[in-house]
Amino acid sequence: MANIITGIRIVCSIALLFCPALSVTFKLLYIIAGVSDMIDGTIARKTGTVSELGSTLDTVQ
Repeated sequence: MANIITGIRIVCSIALLFCPALSVTFKLLYIIAGVSDMIDGTIARKTGTVSELGSTLDTVQ
């Protein structure tokens, strides 16, 4: 589950490159990416599903 949320964050980050700066879409994607960063680590630790892939993907951001 946490890796899926990390994947969503990566997709949002890439989509930000194609949005006009400071548009509503840009701000929404930015907020989603930030919130997902907080959520995925919490879920991974609480469920004991910390993985090497997740740790690696998390540091890419």
